[in-house]
Amino acid sequence: RRRRHIRARARRVRSHSNAHPVSFVMVSSVICALVAPTTTTTTTATATARARQRQATMSSARYSSTPARGRRVLARATEADMKTKPDWAGDDMLSKLVDAAIGNELLYEKIMKPMARQTLINTAEKNGIAWRDEAAKLEANKAIYETYNALKNDAIDYPEYYLKPFHAYAEGNLCWLAAFEAKSATYSMALRVWPKDRITAEEAQQRLRDSYTDMVRAHRTKYNAEGEVEPKKILDIGCSVGMSTRYLSDAFPTAEITGLDLSPYMLAVASACDAGEPGSERRTWVHGKGEDTKFADDTFDVVSLAFVIHECPEYATANLMKEAYRILKPGGTFVMTDNNPASPVIQKLPPALFTLMKSTEPHSNEYYTIDVQQMLRAAGFENVCQEQTDPRHRTVCGSKNSVLKR
Repeated sequence: RRRRHIRARARRVRSHSNAHPVSFVMVSSVICALVAPTTTTTTTATATARARQRQATMSSARYSSTPARGRRVLARATEADMKTKPDWAGDDMLSKLVDAAIGNELLYEKIMKPMARQTLINTAEKNGIAWRDEAAKLEANKAIYETYNALKNDAIDYPEYYLKPFHAYAEGNLCWLAAFEAKSATYSMALRVWPKDRITAEEAQQRLRDSYTDMVRAHRTKYNAEGEVEPKKILDIGCSVGMSTRYLSDAFPTAEITGLDLSPYMLAVASACDAGEPGSERRTWVHGKGEDTKFADDTFDVVSLAFVIHECPEYATANLMKEAYRILKPGGTFVMTDNNPASPVIQKLPPALFTLMKSTEPHSNEYYTIDVQQMLRAAGFENVCQEQTDPRHRTVCGSKNSVLKR
């Protein structure tokens, strides 16, 4: 029965992606092979999960015929049983098995890392994103190298977590290849959010960013006094090649915006490509650490972290929040957007996909298990709220010493 179950899982994975069947089967086979020795434990866990599902179904059936007071009790129980994270992250058995596979140096270097990279490139180019052409075009741009020399801060002491390999690059973000491919990777990421919609990469990116900036505006409209909704100064921490910075700039056309990043390679691409673009006179690019920005207290109206926290260990996330609180003005807004651990899409990724994704993100276990809202409150923020702003992502906002709009 166990063998039949494994074969059925392999068939489901193959049907999920016709684009890379061999790659998907290879990775899935690794995970299945690791699961096989733990038949008893896994079977018990599966049985327990099925029992919980049956219990949830029975509870739902009972709900309509239960008195109001009983319904409230059942509702609380149902909320408590909701999954807050995927099984492949944290201390779950599946997560440990995936980590064991990733921890095998030969398996990671020879199969997982090149497979992850090739999957990203092939998926992008299949959807009309000129990944290789865009990278070659940027590599040939001499202005980028001149900008790098002008922006680079040699006094920066890079934190240990930032020096780890990630995104299938041995040097992480501290290399030219990562900077030249970042824009294409970001466009590809947005398209994966709405795989069934017939939209272009530009349309997907606009939809992704609008959901984020719209929540910033809604939060400030609700919690800031009239006349203070429009921010005057915005800091975009972890701005990468500046895509999030420019979308914020477009959404708030009167604000001065600073894009800050630890990678001088990313910043060189951001600054060089921004030269002469509409609104570029309002945008500044700074090589610095998000945990220690060197800005004065009470400087910014909004501090933004777009797709940053999943790349950080928990202690770094806490430090980023504390620094954001310090440099925000009273009434200022903290906003972050990133993968939503509670998203059914994220939780139901097939083994090949979550293994490939986790193999390129060394801090996944911490990101998917931390309580971001509680961490913000611990840092001093008020009016903390979270929304799932698209099928894969959440946006979380908080205010510093805010005064409700009268």
